[in-house]
Amino acid sequence: MSEGAGQRLRRPGAAAWLHGLVLALLLGGLGPAFAAVAGLPPGIQWQTNNDDPPIGSPQALRGGTLRMAIGAYPLTFRLVGPNSNDSFAAWNRLFTMNFSLVGQHPVTDRFIPLMATHWSVQKDQRTIYFQLDRDARFSDGTPITARDYVFTWRLMQSPYIVDPFYNTYAKQYYESVEAIDDYTLRIVGTRPSWRPLADYAGLWPTPAHATQLDAGWVDRTTNQPQIAVGPYVVTKVDRGVSVTFERKPHWWGDDKRYFKGQFNFDRIVLRVIPSDRELDYLRRGEIDIAQEGSARAWHQDYGFEAVRRGWLRRARVFVDTPAGINGLQMNLEAPIFRNRDFRLAMQHLFNFERINRNLMFGEYLRLNSFFEGTPYADPKLRAYPFDPEAARRELARAGFHRPAELQGRGFFGGVWKLLHGLLFTRSDDDDVLVDDHGQKARFTLIYGSQAMSRLLTVIQQDYRRAGVDMQLRLLEPGTAFERGLERKYEMTLTGRTGGFYPDPRQYLGSEFKKATNNNDIWGFGSPEVDRLIDTYEHSFDPEARLAATRRIDDIVHDQAFYIPFWTAPFIRLVYWDWLRFPDFYLPKRTQQLTDYMVYWFDPARKAAVDEAMRTNRALPLAASIDKDYYHLQDAKGAPPALAASAP
Repeated sequence: MSEGAGQRLRRPGAAAWLHGLVLALLLGGLGPAFAAVAGLPPGIQWQTNNDDPPIGSPQALRGGTLRMAIGAYPLTFRLVGPNSNDSFAAWNRLFTMNFSLVGQHPVTDRFIPLMATHWSVQKDQRTIYFQLDRDARFSDGTPITARDYVFTWRLMQSPYIVDPFYNTYAKQYYESVEAIDDYTLRIVGTRPSWRPLADYAGLWPTPAHATQLDAGWVDRTTNQPQIAVGPYVVTKVDRGVSVTFERKPHWWGDDKRYFKGQFNFDRIVLRVIPSDRELDYLRRGEIDIAQEGSARAWHQDYGFEAVRRGWLRRARVFVDTPAGINGLQMNLEAPIFRNRDFRLAMQHLFNFERINRNLMFGEYLRLNSFFEGTPYADPKLRAYPFDPEAARRELARAGFHRPAELQGRGFFGGVWKLLHGLLFTRSDDDDVLVDDHGQKARFTLIYGSQAMSRLLTVIQQDYRRAGVDMQLRLLEPGTAFERGLERKYEMTLTGRTGGFYPDPRQYLGSEFKKATNNNDIWGFGSPEVDRLIDTYEHSFDPEARLAATRRIDDIVHDQAFYIPFWTAPFIRLVYWDWLRFPDFYLPKRTQQLTDYMVYWFDPARKAAVDEAMRTNRALPLAASIDKDYYHLQDAKGAPPALAASAP
């Protein structure tokens, strides 16, 4: 939805001024922290959008328990601060931070009301007024008011949260966040914006009445579940084993247009299960659904009885989302990766085509851009091809040679080489390249998924043939992720989801190079990229914005600290037949199952599956496992699917 479209409500200017004045007087007792500000501008034009289709299905049933796997126990239950971006974060945010003032519809991309029922963007393109939903309540029953958004802004700025990203974000994006009255909010951005709702309407409410912000905040809140805005709250934790959410009865959002058909389960149980064991738990019926990330498993591991007889279903659901960042990341602070020539060599030793063909059944497409899947990517950019000869040239430029070449230089070197060959057994290090200072071409790759070991071993072998010793180190997923944030690694395998609008600052801005525990996991920053980010964020010229992001894309490619892996325009689902989905399965912009919970538990189907399993009776199979409601398969160039019953 364009920011000038949608339904409009008009409040007379005099009435608005009087309304604001009266409430300012009434709210004077709140003290300076939450004092009301001047009223609404005369003739304000309000917008909303209740015309887009519902996100969920009217056929959805309420009730039941959803059991899912999570790769690691939460490092924290906090929304911000240290370790708040771990594998649990998507669940934690789903019922808290995701309830921003407005959102974008996951099919139409138009703005829709969430916590605000109406909004008004002013001519300066940085001041926005919001009318809050008066029905909204925190999970403890307290009404959500404008002061809770003011508190969020102040929390973001606080040094007590130990979060450089949010400290910087609050400073760079918000000039002020002010309560006009309990249910009217004014936000003023730091600059005019070509996307003011996207830039400034993302605040979520923090329960000011229940939050003490002081020097002990981080320690006190690490294991403290959130007071939620959404329908679920954490009610039980079994440390290292599971986290349980319970749905609040009579949740305030139950009758809201864009929440209907979502959040259908009474209970959600997240079990800590290593990714390589998830299928074992699924086939035993101990979890209900999984998102299959392995092409090999998808093609080879689903020939068991429950799949053949239709008790356990598979679906390849086509979606259209930004690809995000996924691949091998090099720490620019690690001595071996400070050398760009060496980084370029690592790029040329990655053989995507062979891995995709031999190990992943040709299902994937190579990532080329830092902004893949968005209009802001450079369409001419191509990932470095597999080229061992080019890699050898780059390694030589980086100063690395075979040990024998260094030892053989000069007369005495030749004599030593001959004697060494006669007297000593060949060492495992004899073929590892070394530079003139004795540094070997050796580094450690850390990763957090056992399922990736098979692929990484193939990459490791290609590197070793070129004289580079890449040592693999598997860590617990949460630990591997934390090492990346803190730049305590040489090379790591990790990924990030992408947004509708790219956010290059949090990944590439120089301000994040100076600190750790943020998304600049490489330690990259440059004055040119900072200027380009400013252009992308500030310019009202769409061509200038495109030119800026595409130049950023080229710089990231040229600096070669990120080896992009692959992407696919679908999500692979495996689920027991007692879970049901809408006809469209998932909204078009879905990136992961926690984005929009439109599926539900069907007790009648559960009884039917139980009976079929008891009598060993097959249920009807679909003709195809592909679910392409939005007609994306051909456009994305995806390979044809297997039959529904194929292993």
